[in-house]
Amino acid sequence: MRFNPFISAAVLAMVLAFGLALRVFSQNSGFHDVVKASLATTEGYDQKFIDLVDHLEDVLATRASFAYPGGRDPMTGRRREVALPIASSIPSPRRATAAKAAKGGTAKPDSAKAPEPAVDRVKLTAIIADDYGQHTAIVMDGERSLSVDVGDMVGTRKVIRITSKEVSMENDSAVYSYDISGNRSLQRK
Repeated sequence: MRFNPFISAAVLAMVLAFGLALRVFSQNSGFHDVVKASLATTEGYDQKFIDLVDHLEDVLATRASFAYPGGRDPMTGRRREVALPIASSIPSPRRATAAKAAKGGTAKPDSAKAPEPAVDRVKLTAIIADDYGQHTAIVMDGERSLSVDVGDMVGTRKVIRITSKEVSMENDSAVYSYDISGNRSLQRK
C-alpha cells in the first residue's frame, strides 16, 4: 500500500480540528461551571451585606449609649475630658407659676409671664488633647456633632480659643464660653 501524503495531512488536520474543538468546548463548560458556583455562593449577598451593616449600626449605637467618664482614652491612649450634663437650675416661668398655684397662691395669667430666654443650641461634649498640647473640641450644634479647632465655625460662631477645660466662641454680638463642667457664659460685646 502506498502512503499518500495528501490524505495523511487531511486526516491529521481533522484530528487537530477535532481536538481543538473539544478543548474549546471543555474550557467553555468549565467557565460556565465556575460562574454557576459563584452565583450560588453569592446569591443574596446584597441583602446579607445590608443586614451586616444594620447589625453593626445597632452594636455601635449600644456601645455609644454607655457613658465614658473621661480620662485616658482606651483606643488612643490620649487624655480626653468629657463635659458634664447641663444642670437646669433655673425653673421656667410656666413651672414657677404652676408651683405657686399649687401652693395656694395666685397665679399670674399667661399673658403677663416673662419671655423665655433664647435657647442656646450649642453644647460642649468633649475636649481631646493630642501629644503636642493641641486641643480639639467636640461640640453639639443642635443634633449635629462637630469636631472643631481654633478658627473653625459652629453655625455663625467662630471658635477663638480651646483650652483643656474651656471652649470660647464669638460672633458679631457676643462671646460664648463653655466649660467642661457644663457651665455656659455669654458676654455681650
